[in-house]
Parts: sequence; C-alpha cells; structure tokens
Amino acid sequence: MKLLGIESSCERVSVAVLVDDQIRQQWVEGGATPSDRLIPVVLDLLAEHGLAMHALDAIALGIGPGAFTGLRLGCSVAQGFALAADLGIVPVGSLDVIAAAHSAPQVLVATDARMGETYVAGYVHGEHGYTAVFGPVCQPPEAVRLPGAGEWLGVGSAFDNYPDRLLAEELRLVRGPAQVVPEAGQLVRLAARSLRHAPALSPEQVALHYVRDKVAQTVAERLAQGGKA
Repeated sequence: MKLLGIESSCERVSVAVLVDDQIRQQWVEGGATPSDRLIPVVLDLLAEHGLAMHALDAIALGIGPGAFTGLRLGCSVAQGFALAADLGIVPVGSLDVIAAAHSAPQVLVATDARMGETYVAGYVHGEHGYTAVFGPVCQPPEAVRLPGAGEWLGVGSAFDNYPDRLLAEELRLVRGPAQVVPEAGQLVRLAARSLRHAPALSPEQVALHYVRDKVAQTVAERLAQGGKA
C-alpha cells in the first residue's frame, strides 16, 4: 500500500509517505500557516521515494478538530492533489491520531481549543486498536469528566494550559505527555487500517470535523476573561 498523509490541525504541520510497511515523516516549517511550504515538502517527499502522485493508493487527511486555518489548508491541498491524480481521501480524526500513539488501555485526549475551551475525546484499546467511546466534543475544562471506570491516561496540550481546571482532582487520571501533537506518520498507519475495511472517499465527500463553529471571541468576551480589547 502507498499513502500520502497530511496532518495540519495544529501549530506543527507534518506530512508522511507510507510505502508497504515503511513510513517517512517530514515536519513542515512555517508555524501554524505554512501555506508556502506544504506543497513543496509533499512533492519532495514523494520524489525521495520515486513516487508519482498517481501511483498512490489514496491520500490520508487529518480532519480535526483543531486550528481552522490549518485544517482548511491541509484539506485544500489534499483535495487538489486527489482531484488531479484521481485518488480517494481517507479522513482520520486528529485526536484519534494522538490516542493511537499511546499504549495505555484507556486514553483521554484533551487539546487546547482556545477561547478557554478544550477538544476532548476518550478512547479504549481493543483487539483492533483504539475505539472512541465519546467525543470529540468541545467543552470548558471544568466540564470534562472521565467516562466509565478504571484508570485513564490523559494526554494533550489542554493539561498544560488548564492545569487547575481540567480534572485537577480526578484520582483515576494519570497525566501523560501534554506537548503532543497529531503526526502524519501515525495518521497514515490509521488510514491504512481504515482502507482494509472501507474504501476511500471521493475528494468532494470529505468534510472537516470542526466540532465548534465559533472561531473568535467578541471584545466583551475577551475582556471578561482578563484579555485585551
């Protein structure tokens, strides 16, 4: 199987190529909006493997939740490549990608959604990898609760950014790495697994998972939280 992966849901954008069982990942420089670098990095990575775009089986895309601008950038690039090369797209949740990088039986992923909120999802490890048992949802840190029973590993930027507001006194939570981001290398692994059970989508069928429609606060809302007008 040959896949290209694009993960642009956060401030660290990455791309990856999977060829059979081998994965090569590359970070894209340029901060949260590396629009002028993403396409050249993709083309260079394919060239390293001697691959033309039309030789791929599909393109894997991180669909969020995450940064709106980054998600739209990744989606437009993936759709453009897919349309030009007559390829399908495999959408993969960005919190799913973070969860799959950890080996605990139960993982709670919580990332900073800005505006005092978090993107949260819970995953349980089973025979075929992680399965989401709730979420992703957008909630204030104080509203997040652990589902079910047992111990949970908590990972994601929200644990660093809201340490006193996010499950601060929850005894069933084991805090794991906070500064983790979804990576394209893990993305293509999940996409390859998905393709064994379901076909890729046509480019026009792909929808980003924003979770939250509101992208900015009003001046009054910023001032109420101690920010500047």
